[in-house]
Amino acid sequence: MPILAGSQHTTINNGHFIDQSAEVINNISLANGSTGIDILLEASNRDAAHDSGARDYAPRCHPGTREQHIEDIVYWAIPAAGTDNPLPLFWMKGPAGVGKSAIAQTCAERLKKLGKLGATFFFSVKERDKATEFIPTIAYQLSTEFPEYRGLVDKRILHDKAILNKTMATQLQTLIVEPLQELEKAGKGIGQRIVILVDGLDECESTDAQCRIIEIIAAAARDGVTPLCWAFFSRPEPHIEASFSSADIAQITCMTLLPISGDANSDIELYLRSGFENILRRRNIPLKSQWPSDNNIQTLVKNSNGLFIYAATALRVVAQPGSIEEALSAVCAASSDRTSNSPFAELDAFYMLIIQRIPPEELPTILLLCAILCQLGMYAPGGSQIGGMLLGNLLSLSEIQFRAVCNQLSAVLHFDNRGDSFDPIQFGNIDHLFQRATSTPTRGFRAYVRSGLGGSIYFYHKSFYDFLVDPMRSGTFCVMSLAVTNAQFKKYLELLLKYESDYFQGPGEVQASFQSLAHILNTMNQELVLAPGIPDSTPPLSWPCSNELVNFVLKACVYDWVSNGCLFLVCYPGIEPQLMRHFGQVDFRKIQEGAIMLFSGNSTPLSSWSWNYHGDSKFIDKTRLFRILPNEFQTFDVVEFNAMIKKFQKYEIIQPYYPNFISRFKSLIPGGFQDKRTSGLYRIGHGPKSCFWYWEINFKAGCYQDFRAPNLAEGRRIYEEERFDLWDKEDA
Repeated sequence: MPILAGSQHTTINNGHFIDQSAEVINNISLANGSTGIDILLEASNRDAAHDSGARDYAPRCHPGTREQHIEDIVYWAIPAAGTDNPLPLFWMKGPAGVGKSAIAQTCAERLKKLGKLGATFFFSVKERDKATEFIPTIAYQLSTEFPEYRGLVDKRILHDKAILNKTMATQLQTLIVEPLQELEKAGKGIGQRIVILVDGLDECESTDAQCRIIEIIAAAARDGVTPLCWAFFSRPEPHIEASFSSADIAQITCMTLLPISGDANSDIELYLRSGFENILRRRNIPLKSQWPSDNNIQTLVKNSNGLFIYAATALRVVAQPGSIEEALSAVCAASSDRTSNSPFAELDAFYMLIIQRIPPEELPTILLLCAILCQLGMYAPGGSQIGGMLLGNLLSLSEIQFRAVCNQLSAVLHFDNRGDSFDPIQFGNIDHLFQRATSTPTRGFRAYVRSGLGGSIYFYHKSFYDFLVDPMRSGTFCVMSLAVTNAQFKKYLELLLKYESDYFQGPGEVQASFQSLAHILNTMNQELVLAPGIPDSTPPLSWPCSNELVNFVLKACVYDWVSNGCLFLVCYPGIEPQLMRHFGQVDFRKIQEGAIMLFSGNSTPLSSWSWNYHGDSKFIDKTRLFRILPNEFQTFDVVEFNAMIKKFQKYEIIQPYYPNFISRFKSLIPGGFQDKRTSGLYRIGHGPKSCFWYWEINFKAGCYQDFRAPNLAEGRRIYEEERFDLWDKEDA
């Protein structure tokens, strides 16, 4: 718009005008102070960038190794002058453990120095990274590199904040393609062949999402509408292979295989020799020492069988406290009988050695630790869904005991204890840790206690997870075995009953205990008014914090975790009948009250498990609502659900509830799971410890919804008000 547009009879002498329109665009903000870029950041994955703090310990190529592969990618990204323009897509495929992520990380850092890196997305298995975060993350990183682009994206999001809820194809077009085209037309383009690097695509949340990402990126690249070129690194999963092999995508893709091959032996030898030199330096042993011998090195190179992950794990085993000679001898002696042709046979033998070296008295606890980490998919840097302190309390370990257990697995398990102490300063006024209206811990504080306190922990590599969950590979050490599953259920049930009797003293008193938070917030007195005889929240925590408010929330988190863990594991086949019957006697009302204290007042639906099915839940007053919508209903096994109902009735975990004679009569009418809609009403638990559970399945609409509530009438009222309108009007 022209300056002073619409003005009349205006006289200006010696005027000096500054056009700040670009700055205005770059700093457009909402009334609450949030810019479009702020909104974009919230929708993105901050841990996915190659230089995020979560990737401090990410694998990188050792100097002098993988040089040809790195040069090939750099040459593809920055072709020599006078050469034909390379294809816009690059795909490096290879099995687990060959070093794809290390190459991707190294290439990202090198391209960043060369000024050719636009953005990166390192997929991990932290809650299975969501495809909905992919385009916003790329767009946000591009906005930090190119100010003109940032202004356009900021303006577009403020104009239509629903962009971030639209399809990936629409987001790509609106947030990336169109702004870049607009800049190019204005003569302000970002340059040629700016690289977007995507690692671990196979770790995205679903196979459909993985294929969709390839398709929409390929469509934009094929049309040549942007200067972006895309490099993908992944395992050659069948669906990914099929996508890249389709005729229209293959012709614009440079494909390369990183196989398990002896060709990598020279690089692995260099990597091992350098690693052993570092071990000697840390032990203050002269480097002239003839250790390890050439025979030792060649044995490890041979056993690596082309897998860098083997060499990396071997170095971590030898670097553990103790005799390096003894550790090296054990590593070199570890060998498979080669009864299998699997390329991972040597690696499996190595993992067996690591577990067999664990003292027998510590092995059950370590297998429980591994089982929890495997269930959470904890095999990626920054993938911490559970903090060390919460995990230690789940295993009934003190801080010292927990560190000792982690040390037993230090060759395959990373324990970053930098977040091991509570710092109230980072939360500002301690009054802000709870929401006054509900006495509920704020989302940030709850997440900090749950996943940030006590440090983060994860497996170094997915290959160890694959080993642990496959009985053909790990044998008696498989964490999916009946023995480990029953041991985990027994441990959770033991903690559930212990917390139930210690922290919560009787039906109804739990809510009074939680309401004492209001007193804390008003008086800032840190003495909780707990049940008689309990001075504070420390018992029965095995690893408490020095701060009472933290212990209060930590204790509730442990109680909520083990109760949900039991609800999850009780569905597994093979749980001992005696344990099932004991579980039916727990106080389900207290479980509900504990969850209310943690989660009520949070408006966003919570991702949650319910009887081994994944969906969204939220709390309103004392009622818990749960849903599985059509896009996820395909994973809902109705036959399995029916069998579960019968199983729970057999062990008296639930009992059918008939409010009147008519409802009892209707239950005798044939139909049920063959109808297009079916439902059930049950009591979970017994007597004053029970809750009402109502579930409803609509086969025609393709959805499942339920509620749990201590009061049936109140639960029904809230359910009818809040349930999602997916029912056909004629069926209502």
